[in-house]
This record gives sequence, structure tokens and C-alpha cells, in this order.
Amino acid sequence: MRTQRVLHLVALSLALSVAGACGKKGGGKSNNPEGGGGATSVKKPSAEAKADFKKVADRYASARASGALSATQCESFSNDFARLYKDHGTTLTIAWFNAGAVLEECGQTAKAEEIYKQIVNREPKFDLSYNNLGVIYWNRKQESTALDHFQRAVAANPRTTAPRNNLAAALRNEYSSSPEQNDFEKAERELQTVLAVDSSNRLAYENLARLYYDRGRLKDKSYLLLAGLVVDQAMRVLKEEQVESSDLFNIQGLLFMERDNQVDALKAFKKAAELEPNHADANMNIAMISIRFRDYAQAEASLKIALKDGRQKKNIETYLGLGVAQRGLRKYKDAEASFKQAIEVAGGDPRPLYNLGILYHEHVAATGEFSKTPYETAKSYFDKFQGKAGGAAEYKTAVADAKSRMQNIDQLFKDIEEMKKLEAEAKKLEEEAKRQEEEERKRLLDLEAKAKAAAAAASAPPPAETKPAEAKPAEAKPAEAKPAEKKPAEKKAP
Repeated sequence: MRTQRVLHLVALSLALSVAGACGKKGGGKSNNPEGGGGATSVKKPSAEAKADFKKVADRYASARASGALSATQCESFSNDFARLYKDHGTTLTIAWFNAGAVLEECGQTAKAEEIYKQIVNREPKFDLSYNNLGVIYWNRKQESTALDHFQRAVAANPRTTAPRNNLAAALRNEYSSSPEQNDFEKAERELQTVLAVDSSNRLAYENLARLYYDRGRLKDKSYLLLAGLVVDQAMRVLKEEQVESSDLFNIQGLLFMERDNQVDALKAFKKAAELEPNHADANMNIAMISIRFRDYAQAEASLKIALKDGRQKKNIETYLGLGVAQRGLRKYKDAEASFKQAIEVAGGDPRPLYNLGILYHEHVAATGEFSKTPYETAKSYFDKFQGKAGGAAEYKTAVADAKSRMQNIDQLFKDIEEMKKLEAEAKKLEEEAKRQEEEERKRLLDLEAKAKAAAAAASAPPPAETKPAEAKPAEAKPAEAKPAEKKPAEKKAP
């Protein structure tokens, strides 16, 4: 889980600090605690220089109050500040610095970088340009170059605070990556020096609390208590000045997480985001807790805010979290794109491959009609994950799960083929049964028809009998005389 922003730019200065611009000898608390007290000249700016500076600063403040500046306005104000330095020289180096700061605020970092480089070449004791160059290099992940510029800023102006804070933050970052006692001690010393100069320096409190938090998390749990004490002390001091710190609330949330108090941690992270809506780390932390609570909509929204930060765009955790949130919201295409972006950011990390396997195995494959394609895609990702994870202990459980899922997919395909065979056989049997049933039905229908015919024949009435015509009596005819027949003489018995 990400934690806190590391470094801070020194913003454009609209109040001309005489002590800051002149670099008075002999010390004393600077009127510009951010820095800028290392300019080479000991001359005070003239009344005319101050008046000219005020005119440009007032116009800039007025335009800024009306909303974001256009690209044309940015260029114009940058030129106006640069002209003040040309007109009045070293006494208004702060104006030249502002020429770069205006461009940086408008997103023209490359142009601002060139101005800062010109300043350190011509005014090598002007600490704020070293500081902002250091932040630019840090955001480009050129940490060693950034650290060098912070050290040069502190060397140029020992009483500077913003560069010293950033130096301490850079050392603290090195300590969190590789906890070396020397880095811890250097960072602690730099921060204590800042607080000795400025006892209400918010950035110093933030960095010191985070330094102790890191040591407590990595080395010695007792430092978590120290981190909490610094947070409480800082909040009391800043409250008197009616100031609240988003970073302190973010660290407070982290301390709650160490005690597994996710409810209060979430409240603290949300307070940090309320104070600073684009606070990248607070939004990251909100998202991670929201994913645990299955509040995927909140997680997605917070992660998209975090991605506005340049360093978060290079952080694989951001894209992994975003992919998980989108997967939970059933935005499968978006989730796939986020996991693939994680691969682009950190190609050596195997986790995006595992998550892509889960996406296809558990989610994409379950949508619509059955298809082998998503299962085969999932299997391919799991196989790649195993190859990249190797025998790393941290991925042991996930590798075992990936192997199990691949075996399950193979078994699923075998079961489906066997099911197809069984279904084909069942279909044949069904068709044969239907054929036999049809034949039996026809036979029975035939028998039934014959039986009906026989029954119909048996129950029909016999046909009516036809009587022969009666013979009419012959009409009497007159008798005809026939000759008398001679009868044979009777023989007498002898």
C-alpha cells in the first residue's frame, strides 16, 4: 500500500522577502523559511525593484484568483517575472525563479527546468532552484540526481527548510527501500534541524512522522508509538495556526492499519482526501480498503484520482488495484486494459498475469454461452505466470493455485468431451427408442384400425332378403282330347 507523497516543490513566491533575496550575513531567522536566502548578492532590492515586483505579483494573483491560467497567460507572466531579473539583477533572483515556477504550475515542466538550470549556473547560491530541479528529477525516478540537488540546496543555504525537508524525505525513501541505519540517522537529523529553525514546519512534522512509521514498520515496532506521538504533537501545533495536514491524517490512517483498525483508518484517509482531494496516497489507501470491503465503485474512483499523480502512473499497485476494482464492477474490458498496463509499467512482476488468468477463468468464461476460448486464454496466462514467478516464496500460494486451475481447466475439457460422447450415445439411444416407439405406435394403430373395422362389420344389420315373385295361376285351357293310352296288360300270376 502506498503511503505518502515524498517531495514538494517550492511554489511561486508572491511576497518579496528582503532577507531571503539578499542573503544577509550573520544568520537570524529568515523571513522566507521555505528558502531563497542563498543569493550571492548582499544588496537589498531597491524601492523601485520592490514596486515593480509587486505589480507583476499582484496581476498574477488576480488572474490566478479568476481560475486556471491559459497557456498564453502562463508564458506572459513568466516573461514578466524574467524581465524583472534582467532589469534589477541578483536582488530579484526570486523573480527569475518565479518565471520558472509559473511555467511549472502550468504544466510546462521542461521549460521550467531550463530556467532553473540557468539560475543555478548564474546564481549558484540560490537554493530554491536546486530544490525544484531535485523534485523534477525525483518524479522522473532519477533519485540519485535528485538527492544531489537537495544536498546542494542545503549547502547553498543552511537555513533553508523546503530543500532540507526534501533531502530528508529522499533519505527516508532510501531507508524504506533498504533500511540502513545511516540513512535513518541522516534523515532524522535533517528534520530535527528544520524544526529547530521553524518549530511549526508542517513538512518537517510530516516527514518525521513518516520516518518513524517506516522504522516501526520495518525494524522496531516501538517507533510506531513515536510516529503517533509526532502526529499528535504536529496536529496540536498546526491547530493553533488553524492548519490541517492531509499527510498527517494519511499517516494516522497507516498507524490505524498497523493495529488492524480499518474503520478508523478509512476515516483518516478520507479526511486526508477531504483536505486535499487529489492526494494520491490517501486515495490509494482508500481504494485498497474499499477493495477489502468490496466497495469497488469507491475503489475505482479513488484510483483514478491517484493516477493524476505522475509517480502513481509508474506504480504497478495502482493498476493492479484498478483492475481488481473494475473486475468487481464487471467492467471486464477495462479490467483487462488495467492489468495489461500494469505489465507495461513493471514487466518483471508476475502478478498482472495471475490476475488476467483469474479474470478470464472466473469471470469472462462465465458470461454468455460456453466457449473454450476464455478458458484457454486463462490457462495461457496462468502458465506465463508460473514461468515468471519461478520459485519465489512470495508467490508460492498463487503458483499452486495457478497449477490447480490449469489442471481443472484440462479436466473440464476432458469432462466436456466425455459428456459429448455420452450425449451422442444418449442421442442415438433416444433416436432408436423413438424409432421403435414409432414402429410400435404404427403397429398398434394398424391393429386398432383392423379391430375397428371388424367391430363395425359385426355390428352392422343384415341386408334385407329378396322374395321370389309368386307364380300366377295358369289360365285354364280347354282340355284337348288325347288318345287313350294303352296300359300294359297285367300279368296274371300263373
